[in-house]
Amino acid sequence: MSHKAAVAALSALTAEHAGTFRVSDLTKCAVTPKQVGSLRAAGVVERLHPGVYRLTAVPASNEQRLRAALLWAGDDAVAAGRSAAELYRLEEVSAPLPEIVVPIGRRAQSASIRVHHVRDYGALMRRTMRGIPVTGIETTLVALAHSLEPEAFEVACEDARRRRLASVPAIRAYLTRWGNRGKPGVTATRALLGELDPVHASHSTLEVKTRRLLVAHGVTGFVREFPLDWNGR
Repeated sequence: MSHKAAVAALSALTAEHAGTFRVSDLTKCAVTPKQVGSLRAAGVVERLHPGVYRLTAVPASNEQRLRAALLWAGDDAVAAGRSAAELYRLEEVSAPLPEIVVPIGRRAQSASIRVHHVRDYGALMRRTMRGIPVTGIETTLVALAHSLEPEAFEVACEDARRRRLASVPAIRAYLTRWGNRGKPGVTATRALLGELDPVHASHSTLEVKTRRLLVAHGVTGFVREFPLDWNGR
C-alpha cells in the first residue's frame, strides 16, 4: 500500500474517532504497523499512548485526548468526572487531562490520564454520547462534587437541572442506591441538595453566585423567582 493510500485508509478508520486509532485495529483498514512507523517518521501520525496514535492533520482537542485514553485503557473503559461533564457540556467544566474509569484490578496508569478504578460498574450508570461511553449524569455530578470547588459544582449541577439532564429526586435516588458512606463526593452532593430549590433550578451562573452571596452573609428565607406586578402585568 502506498503512503497516500495508507493515509486515506487511516483517515477513513478514524473519521468517527477524532483522528485516533489503535494499532490492534489496523486489520480493519489493511495498514501495517510498519507503515504506521513510516508515517510516524514522516510526522503524519503521532504516538499518544502505547499502541495508540493520532493523525496529526486532525487538530488536537480534549475530545481527541479522551478518545485516545479510552482506546488505550480498553473497551470497558468509560469517560468519567470532568471528561464526562465536558461531554454533557456542563457549564464551566473542562477536562484538558482525560478522566476515565476502569474495572478494579486493571493495571492502567499514565501521567497524562486521570484513571479511577471501580468495583461495581452498575454505579456508573453507563451510557453513550457521540459514540463515547460515559458515566450517567448523576454519577458524573457526584464525581464533580469531589473535584470542583463548591461554587463551580453548584453551577454545573444547576446547569444540568436547568437543561433537564438531572433533577433533585433523581440525584437523591442515585445517592440512596449508590451513595456509600465514604464515597468521594457523596457528602458534598447531599449538602448541596439540602440548599437548592427542589423544583426550580437557577437560571444562570449569576443567580448561583447571588444565592451563595446571600447565604454566606446570613441572609436566608428569601424567595427565588419572586413575581413582580407592574401596571396589572
